[in-house]
Amino acid sequence: MPITSSSDILAELSSLGAEQTLSTWRRHGVEGDAYGVLTSALEKIRKRIKVDHDLAGELWANGNHDARILATMIADPARFSPGELQGMAH
Repeated sequence: MPITSSSDILAELSSLGAEQTLSTWRRHGVEGDAYGVLTSALEKIRKRIKVDHDLAGELWANGNHDARILATMIADPARFSPGELQGMAH
């Protein structure tokens, strides 16, 4: 499946979410918007995308926990500004 936009990724993540996984994450402190996508599924998506720093920024900005995990997997560390890193840490 070719990746065209962050909305495509979010739709895919939504379809891959599982209540059992989400319940486990909640017990471990995940709050807010999340689908409960297994890390193994995120890794399969990462392999398809490889590195896409712009897409990573869009996914991070969305605020969804699963999207943010994926964003950290596909971002290009060399392209982060100190301000971006500081914002992600908070």
